[in-house]
Amino acid sequence: MLQIYRKCEKSLDNPYGIMEIEHPEDIDKPFLLCISSQDLIDKSVFGLIKEGARAARVRTSDEYAGGFKIEDVPAYFLGVKYKMNNIKDHKSGSLLNDFIYPFLTKTKDFKEIQKRARMMNFFTYCNATNVYVELEKGLKEKLNKDGFSEKEIDEILSQVSLISIASEVDVSKLSATTVLFKDANDREVYDFISKTALKKMEQIARDAIIGNLKSNGNVLTYVYNGTGDHELKEYLKDVNIVKSSLCAVVSKLLDNSIKNMDEEELIPIDGKEVLKTLIRYNGEFQGTDIYLKRIDDEIDYKGCKKYTKSEHDLLCKLDQAYKQQLKTKQQLENETKQNQDLKEKVNLLITGVKEKCSDVAFEQIVTQNHMWNPSKDSASLLAMKTDREIREEYEKLIEENQMIR
Repeated sequence: MLQIYRKCEKSLDNPYGIMEIEHPEDIDKPFLLCISSQDLIDKSVFGLIKEGARAARVRTSDEYAGGFKIEDVPAYFLGVKYKMNNIKDHKSGSLLNDFIYPFLTKTKDFKEIQKRARMMNFFTYCNATNVYVELEKGLKEKLNKDGFSEKEIDEILSQVSLISIASEVDVSKLSATTVLFKDANDREVYDFISKTALKKMEQIARDAIIGNLKSNGNVLTYVYNGTGDHELKEYLKDVNIVKSSLCAVVSKLLDNSIKNMDEEELIPIDGKEVLKTLIRYNGEFQGTDIYLKRIDDEIDYKGCKKYTKSEHDLLCKLDQAYKQQLKTKQQLENETKQNQDLKEKVNLLITGVKEKCSDVAFEQIVTQNHMWNPSKDSASLLAMKTDREIREEYEKLIEENQMIR
């Protein structure tokens, strides 16, 4: 079963800042759909949505970024989660039939479908790129059945953007405007890098772009000389040259999606435009802060409001308070459950003792263990002989009787 979540502001009632969209078919905003390679796990799915928002320069608890308020950005930051019984082809099929195809084809007009395609931006990590590859294949089949020509389908899907990170998946045949970000030292992406190639990476760290352009110029590969760490957060570290280029591409594509909402004619994207964006943030490295400030000055997400630094700091403190509140709530729930379990065990114990012991022994046991308020006076009950004492006296009498004989 497909589940779609979106990033929102954290609150006392929603300390994770994530909410499920119960009716994905009603979504009618541009979006950045973040697809995790571990899309059965909440932490991975929700974490990737947050990283997608960071790449778009939206304020999160991890970074002030551009300071943009996520609730004011006229776009959604989405994530996909599935239940345990799904497999890869079911995942892309569910995403295709339950969300993407209905979103794309709310109208049957070619130009309008192109504009809706421009509202769709995908952000995939590692093998999750496979999900988009299968998704696009399914879209082509459905659009072909709808009567569109191969040329028209390619023109429609060229307005979809895909940002793929740390993936070895072949995307050379995709129609979507695609940018792959890769660390040349990542052994999960590249099996072998020669010493000569590594030496060239010193220059690539400055020039940073290897463009593998298809004939229609829509697929780009960005390779940089990184640490080899396969983790997504590595690509968003301030010390990495790749961060500014990644943020520039994600924010520009999303900003373009938002601008298209108010335009009658499509403002298209293509590989050449994306390449210009990448080139703008390469060459002699000037420092990530300088590049990121340039990005933040150039995008506005339709006049989206921004937090101040002091507001951001306060929100970070609130985020920590929400986490602590959630932790306390979970501890309370655990202790409540433990107490309930203990009460049930005590009740079972009392029932068992009552069934197996005499009334005197029962009341002595439960009274001494503070599990019962007896109807009789406690002192008189405790003064009475226990079952063991009575049994010992009985055995002693039997023994004495046998000796007399």
